Amino acid sequence: MNRRNFTGLIILAAVVASVLYLWQPWSASGLPPIRLGLDLQGGLRVVLQAEEPNPAREDLNAARQVVENRVNAFGVAEPLIQTQGDNRILVELPGLSAADQERALDLIGQQAVLEFRLVRPAAAGKLAQEMTDGDLEPAAFTGEILRTARADFARMGGVTVGGAVVVFEIQSQYVSQFSDFTGRSVGRRMAIVLDGNVISAPVINSRIGESGEITGMANLDEASDLALVLRSGNLPISLQVEEVRAIGPTLGQDSIVAGTRAALIGAGAVVVAILLYFGPLFGGVLAVGLGLVLLFVFGALAGLGAALTLPGLAGLVLTIGAAVDGNVISFERIKEELREGKSLRLAMRGGFGNSLSAIIDANVTTLLAALTLFQYTSGPVRGFAIMLAIGIVAAVFVSTVVVPFLLELLTLRIKRPLLPRGFYVQGINFVRYAPVAIALSGLLLASSAFFLTRGLNLSTDFTGGTTALYRVSEGTELTEVRTAIDALGLPGLSGANAIVQHVADPAVEGALLSVRVGLNPDGEVNEAFAPALAAALGAELLQADVVGPAIGEDLRYAAILAMLVALALILLYVAWRFWPNWIVAVATVLATLHNVLIVMGMLGATGAVFGLPVLAALLFVLGYSLNDSIVISDRIRENLRKLRDRSYEEVVDLSLNQTLSRTVLTSVTTLLPVLSLFFFGGAVLRDFSLTLLVGIGIGTYSSIFLLAPLVVWFKKRQQLARAAPRRSAA
Repeated sequence: MNRRNFTGLIILAAVVASVLYLWQPWSASGLPPIRLGLDLQGGLRVVLQAEEPNPAREDLNAARQVVENRVNAFGVAEPLIQTQGDNRILVELPGLSAADQERALDLIGQQAVLEFRLVRPAAAGKLAQEMTDGDLEPAAFTGEILRTARADFARMGGVTVGGAVVVFEIQSQYVSQFSDFTGRSVGRRMAIVLDGNVISAPVINSRIGESGEITGMANLDEASDLALVLRSGNLPISLQVEEVRAIGPTLGQDSIVAGTRAALIGAGAVVVAILLYFGPLFGGVLAVGLGLVLLFVFGALAGLGAALTLPGLAGLVLTIGAAVDGNVISFERIKEELREGKSLRLAMRGGFGNSLSAIIDANVTTLLAALTLFQYTSGPVRGFAIMLAIGIVAAVFVSTVVVPFLLELLTLRIKRPLLPRGFYVQGINFVRYAPVAIALSGLLLASSAFFLTRGLNLSTDFTGGTTALYRVSEGTELTEVRTAIDALGLPGLSGANAIVQHVADPAVEGALLSVRVGLNPDGEVNEAFAPALAAALGAELLQADVVGPAIGEDLRYAAILAMLVALALILLYVAWRFWPNWIVAVATVLATLHNVLIVMGMLGATGAVFGLPVLAALLFVLGYSLNDSIVISDRIRENLRKLRDRSYEEVVDLSLNQTLSRTVLTSVTTLLPVLSLFFFGGAVLRDFSLTLLVGIGIGTYSSIFLLAPLVVWFKKRQQLARAAPRRSAA
């Protein structure tokens, strides 16, 4: 089998696998293959009520964390979990099957107090399910001694010999105590008690050391659920399910319709742009390649069971940008080869070969950022990381394997280039503009620092706020509600930033709407909001409560830590790849930090609401900036090896001129869908799309005008440092 046939089989296998995962003929769940998050689809709202009337705030927050751990471990992608009022926890779960809904409800409210208790001799002959509290001695140990737990089947010598069990491991500091206790109790029965119910009461046959088993499970699902609640810990307070309701998407159906329309317009604009610039052959193959990237990404999402959310869509936009960029790099290289008089076949071979290192380096740095975010974060930030990691792998595969394969097949009998010249610039002295660029960047950074010291306008995701439930007239549109919120004129509130959802509850007559808003500028609850909106809508206010933040401090710190670790790893990787020209790595990281800080300053200056969508857009800026800078740095590295007779400034200028068409085209094709989202996506998505727009603009500016001055400045400092000892010796 030759190389071409082998490559074709690999591509065919990837396409077939993606189609099968999207089709899923083996699935009988009735659910769509790609799960959507709460923001795009809605789901189930569960309110958990504390049994004691006034639990301590610390206990309520701890219970919220335990519930979140359980929901995440259950596999629910990107739920929303907040405290509500003084004694409730609000849990919102994206679309689940009926069976999974029942299991989730059982799990999230279970207190999960595990006890190990010896059975009194008088009750030794009873069945486990017949035992009462009086048949048991006081608890010798609780679930606090467990290190982890997992579901399995009873095994002996690696062979399955029984039904489902929970295998638990004990924390090292308790192993000796538990071993001594079970050693003294050999021959007696020990009851495993969960929330006052005896699960099993096996006879202790020998001393139990680091691990043991809990038997009595009906099936593997029951064992998995028990292991899950044991791993997540017990609830510090008892909770009961107060209400269960179906809810609409948190973005609002109006915003989703507008966003979908904008995405289609943007995608069409990208296809038209690449067809016009690269012609029907190369542009058509690139359009097919982008379609395959989407197929591979959605197939992987379906296979992994990951949810698609707005942060994930930000990762998808970056993925499409990476896919376009990889091919633009290759096509521009092919044009350079054609300008040297080479045939189309030789130009393609040289173009794809010479562009490989730039594509790999640019995407490895972005992949490092995605993997670090996945490792250190959870929830929506992890969702962004998953989408970005999948997308980067798909984009690199299409750019380096699929597109070259298709073009090779289509050009077997074609002699003419069929690749429009496009635009090619030379002679622009970018380094000469360094003082202006540095002054402008300094001004932008100073302005950003000023606005950031005043603080960002945080959304309910970070601050909490007020949630209200209304009975409204049939046919009330979400846009009407947003307009009414704006008309109230309450400080700090706007309809665009409110979360407005349809709610379905068979126990309540009429149409229901849930509205969630943030705090006022003083950081206080808007007490006048709920009744004022009811009056404005002519609606009945059924319930109003204060809700806590959806993003806890742990996730905030984890996201910051992940970004710092990612930048450190990128610094090391780029320094290794560009050695001894390691200053490129330092300049790349500094330029990326510059871009992120300026975008954050813009958010502070405009008063844009900083919530989960904007956080995802900020992560997009991080990835986009890295990609842009690395491509230019790679060309600088290549030219330094080839043009040893030129000064460093000349090499940098030449590299910027050579990559300018690629930089502009990549920026334009990435901007087109974002511009469409900004103008046609509606008010709710305005801050999200504005962050993307500014990030792309600043990223393009810094890669052209700031990265080069930084590299040249570092290089001059390096040369001066080397020359100093020689001057002193002379």
